[in-house]
Amino acid sequence: MSQRRDALYQELIDLDPESAVQIVSRWLGAHNLKRTEEVLEEDLQARPLVGNGSADAATSSSSETVRQTPPPAEALPVPGTSTRPGRLFDIEPIDPTSVPEMLLMKPDPVFHGDRDERKREAADILEFNLTVHYDALTSGLESETHFRVEEKQIIAGRYVVIQYLGSGTFCHTVQCEDLRGSGANRFVCVKVSKNTKDIFDQNLWEVKLLKMLSGRLNSAERQLLPQLLNVFYYRETLFIVYELLRDNLYHIYKYIEECGLPKYFTVERLREVARQCLLTLQCLHQQEVIHCDLKPENILISSLTACKIKVIDYGNAYLHHDQRCSYVQSRAYRAPEVVLGLPYSTKVDLWSLGCILMELFTGKLLFDNRSVQALLASHISLVGPLPPSLIRAGQLSDHFFASETEQTPVGKHEGRLCRFRPHKSSIAVLLAQHDCKDAELASFIGILMQPDPERRASATEALRHPFLEPKGPPKPYQLDKDDSSGEAGLRLLRKYRSLEDVDTPGGRANLSHFVGSIDGELRAELDVPGPATPTSFREQCYHDREMLEKKRLRKTAMRPDLLWKRKDSS
Repeated sequence: MSQRRDALYQELIDLDPESAVQIVSRWLGAHNLKRTEEVLEEDLQARPLVGNGSADAATSSSSETVRQTPPPAEALPVPGTSTRPGRLFDIEPIDPTSVPEMLLMKPDPVFHGDRDERKREAADILEFNLTVHYDALTSGLESETHFRVEEKQIIAGRYVVIQYLGSGTFCHTVQCEDLRGSGANRFVCVKVSKNTKDIFDQNLWEVKLLKMLSGRLNSAERQLLPQLLNVFYYRETLFIVYELLRDNLYHIYKYIEECGLPKYFTVERLREVARQCLLTLQCLHQQEVIHCDLKPENILISSLTACKIKVIDYGNAYLHHDQRCSYVQSRAYRAPEVVLGLPYSTKVDLWSLGCILMELFTGKLLFDNRSVQALLASHISLVGPLPPSLIRAGQLSDHFFASETEQTPVGKHEGRLCRFRPHKSSIAVLLAQHDCKDAELASFIGILMQPDPERRASATEALRHPFLEPKGPPKPYQLDKDDSSGEAGLRLLRKYRSLEDVDTPGGRANLSHFVGSIDGELRAELDVPGPATPTSFREQCYHDREMLEKKRLRKTAMRPDLLWKRKDSS
């Protein structure tokens, strides 16, 4: 049966497209698969014209002409006519024997720059104290490799665990009450390192970097960075204590959207987020620090009314003058030069910021990140062809492109080798699809997302763009009576107390009317500072995001759902 299927498939592949489509359409009709037939027709309409570019070639019915491979110089994005919104490219199966062998191989990360050991020997040695907490009753190693966190647990006799906050590659975070803290630092964020040597060292690097920056920056610049309160070693685990902020930008836009509340990230608030991120990046880049992991999850909001944010998570940062690995940035926010294996600079952070701003406004990832090839095709579709010089110089380009002049990445899709043919679109078109015709915003995103890093704006240059010129504070975020009568609206009002001070239908009066109707457990939770989103929502977001990006944790013991355990669970 399998051989018969393979033979039929081969016969179908060998047919000219017209004949193959007729056969498939008849089969779909015979089996009453009307919806699939309609999708097929859509795909055919959106299919790029393949030929020599002339009108005669485009209209020819000759199977030889239709199947002709376009010259590399003309393999550019073509206008897409698909009725499906957000579709940035078409996928065309190809014969593996027709492409260079490198396109069939998975690339390995490459390293850029050299570490100067002589300079290291001559450099000043910096230091900080790392407190080790231990008891006099335990000898040798802990019984478990990874530290398990439970609700109401007391860590190192000082930090009472209140709730789970989130998880990342190197750690998971919990909100704690500091029994020795007071005022703004009574409640804190504690990062619990995952317990392997490499991850331990990576988290320790974040502490070293923040300590180093703290010694170099002035007081105003230090306010841009997360406040590091404590770092200690306890039960073979590194703990890092930070000031407690609120929700990350991904959680807040997703929660507001899913709960049907008014949109938060308007053009005015994008301006505030962009300005604050750029000030932080300017500060980092002046110190030759590349963040390398800018994404909505790594930007926390501290004030919903004033739209105040802070960039966090510096464990993946690199010093520009040091050796740097090509495997940086989450794929959806990865700059073209990183993908292609070129030496990169601080400009990669600007690319990520452009992706973030578009995601906040549209509520969706800007680029298709199911594969590197899909990502590159999306890049070409929205920001234009990659410069041939970029493809030529990239150490990894041969794994994605057949030649430096082609703009059609090649790679596997659902187990088959395919060519990704980008549609022609733009940032302005995408904004218009979301009812935004702000030319300054489109221009601003454009300077952040130039595919050629030499032409891409620096943080200092981007801060001078007309889009960021002061236009007054954004309008207060308002919740009407219906919005604030549910748990989601109440959570925002209680956790971001400044919303209560706004004289709106969703302000203090409405809150006082509704607060009496909530149960005691929820009221107690909402009276404690911290994120507005519920723990279950954050856990689900983490799970969904990981599944979407196809990340797999190597050991079951490192799964966040096993590391975090509620007190009432078995």
